[in-house]
Order: sequence, then structure tokens, then C-alpha cells
Amino acid sequence: MTATAPPRAERAISSRARGGRLTRATHLVPGGFVWILPGLIISVGLIYYSIIYSGYLSFFDWGGGRQPMIPAGFDNYVQAFTDPVFWGAIRNTVIYFVVVFAVQVVGGVLFAAAMHSRIFFANFYKVIVVIPVVVAPATLASAHIEVWQSDGVFNEILRAIGLGSLTEPWIGQSTTSLLVVTLVGCWGSIGFGFILFYAGMAQIDPEILEAARIDGGGNLRILFSIVLPSLRSITVSLAILNFITALKLFDNVWLITQGGPAHSSEFLGTMIYAETAGSSRNLGYAAALSIILLIIAVVTSVFLQLRGRERTRAVEEVPHV
Repeated sequence: MTATAPPRAERAISSRARGGRLTRATHLVPGGFVWILPGLIISVGLIYYSIIYSGYLSFFDWGGGRQPMIPAGFDNYVQAFTDPVFWGAIRNTVIYFVVVFAVQVVGGVLFAAAMHSRIFFANFYKVIVVIPVVVAPATLASAHIEVWQSDGVFNEILRAIGLGSLTEPWIGQSTTSLLVVTLVGCWGSIGFGFILFYAGMAQIDPEILEAARIDGGGNLRILFSIVLPSLRSITVSLAILNFITALKLFDNVWLITQGGPAHSSEFLGTMIYAETAGSSRNLGYAAALSIILLIIAVVTSVFLQLRGRERTRAVEEVPHV
């Protein structure tokens, strides 16, 4: 009985066996371009096309639908940079970013260090800290409103402890509405910082920490001299993510204050939405605001990334005694 010929694929592989090694036939391996093609189509076809079209639309006055597109040149950009509401939104963005980023870093580092200290019920605390990260803002908006409105929970607590003179209509007045939005952002951001810092601390070599303790280093000394420098790249990434989040912030603001009162809690995201959803909308002006937002986000992200690399390189070049 004669042996049948091996299949083509097996013959292609066996014919390339040399010195005990098997080399797979090159025609059996698909090109890498095939695998990235779907993502490339989505990226170029949707995202970048939308950016280019928004840039084109920003040079027109257009109310949408079948209304005529009237060429406006740079008038939409001039209108944005001369609009006090726009500069108020930029100011709110900077305030929100600075406060939320500081609270996220400090809170995230403290919680991460505590969870690495073998405290009791650590898993329970982890769940409590991370819950705000996974819950949708729309789900919690009504709870935040209930807490911060004139007859809400926070004012009731102040009255119960004898501080009724400090009660305020926190959401309904221009001097405190931004404070409420910022506090809500802080509450929801600590958990995300905790996740990243906890994972980063787990990557630090335990032998380095043990050597520092043998040399007499206390907990604070080890934290500031070893742990925090090792987490610098995570801190830079959080700064970039927080600034981009502040630039495009919409959900919490719109659900709680809708940018008011009197634009006191206005952000670029709410400005763009109001311009597209209002009765006297101008989609060209909204597109101009979107392009400005994009430019600020890209420039700031690149700047923070470069500054983070320079500081990391400077630390690495310091001679160790």
C-alpha cells in the first residue's frame, strides 16, 4: 500500500525544515496591513474626516438643514476670542483642571499607599474608592442635585450641626455653581488615580524599598524619595487625561447646572452643545469652538508630554552616590 502525498501546507513547512528547526512558509502568514485595515478605515473615515469637515464648516455661518451656508471667513474665530463667555469657559476649565488633578494625585497616592500597607478590609475599601469611576454620571446626577440644592442634604447637615448661617443655594447661584461641579469631579476622579497609582506601586522592586528601610528611611522619606519619582510617568499621563477631560467636560455640568447660572459654570463642551441645540444655532460657530478645543488639547498634551520626558531624563542623569 503506497503512502499518500502530504498536504500542500505540510509539504511547504517540511521542505523548510533545516537543522531541526521548522520555518513556516511565508505565504501562510497574512500581511499585517490586513489586520489594521478596519481600524484605519474607522480612524481616517470617521474621526479625521469629521475633524476636517468641522474645520471647513468653521468658516461659514450655517443654521443647519437646508439653510444656506454663508461664507464668514475668520469671523467665527474672532467672535469666539472676543466673547466673554468663551474666556469664562477657559477660566473654568483651568480651575477645574488644577483642583481635580491635585485632588486626584494626592488622594490616589494616599489610598494606593494605604492599600499596599496590608490594612484590614483592604478589598472592601478598594471597591468603595473605585465605584465612582464605573458609575455613569447620568445615574448620579440626581443624587448630586439632591445633595447641593437649597433644601438639600448638605444644607440640612449644616443646620443640624449649628452652622445654618453657612447654608447657600449652591447650585442656584453664580458664586458657588462652579464649586459644586469641581467637587463632583474630584469625587469621581480619585478612584481612577488610585487604580493607576496602585498598579504603579506594585511594579516597584520590593528589594529597593527594603534597602531603603535598612538604611533608616521612614515611610514618608521612602514615599517622596522612591515611590513618587517612580510614578512620574503616571502623574504626567494623569495630567494630560485630566486636562483633556476638563476641555471636553459636558455631562456633569449639563446635568447639574447646564452651565449656569449666568454662564458661571460654563465649559467649552456646554458652549458647543448650546450652540448646536439652540433655536438660533450657528453650526459654523460651534465648529470653530470645536477646532479651538482640539488645538488647545493637542498643544497642551504635547507640551506636558515633553516636559514629563525632560524631567524623567534629568532625574535619570543625576549621578547616584
